[in-house]
Amino acid sequence: MGSDKKIAIYGGSFDPIHIAHVTLADYAVKELGLDELYFMPAYVSPFKQDRKVSSGEDRCGMISQVLSYNPAFRLSNYELMFEEPSYTYNTLTHWSSVCDQKIYFVLGMDSVVQIDTWYKGEEILRNFPLITDKSRPGTDTDAALNKIEDLRRKYNAEIHVIGMPPMDVSGTEIRRRVNEGISISDMVLPGVEEYIIEHILYK
Repeated sequence: MGSDKKIAIYGGSFDPIHIAHVTLADYAVKELGLDELYFMPAYVSPFKQDRKVSSGEDRCGMISQVLSYNPAFRLSNYELMFEEPSYTYNTLTHWSSVCDQKIYFVLGMDSVVQIDTWYKGEEILRNFPLITDKSRPGTDTDAALNKIEDLRRKYNAEIHVIGMPPMDVSGTEIRRRVNEGISISDMVLPGVEEYIIEHILYK
């Protein structure tokens, strides 16, 4: 039985979840009237990275610290349960089937412009509404917006560009700062910073 709820999935490594993630999610909920937005940390193989990746437990723990920011925020460990990288198309298809409705997918603009190269990316574009930010540091915004228009025309894609302010925040910079003992209070919510300190992450 279908639900009238508007549900979105926001996938990513979230290592750690930071204010740009939270701001995009918050704007998405408010601008599109989402009822539930699930932060879904991706499984990242520890054998395929050039750095140590925080455990799924710790990444979920950090996400838990931001859920009170918006009553629509939720946490799902769905992709972590498989202990292998998941294809976005498969995840969205599963959730759409379970909920009996379309599922919105939240992702950064730097990912949107590449999504047609993903596994079944064309099917994602045709079948799932996307939500993205207007500006991403290191991304040519005009070129990205042009690409989005191309995707809309070519695949009849539903892509919502959220009007959040540009934010120059990255997990790489946060991890560097923590490792060097520099404050990250301007880059993450207080509960996330406390979790990182308490669990001695990124040292």
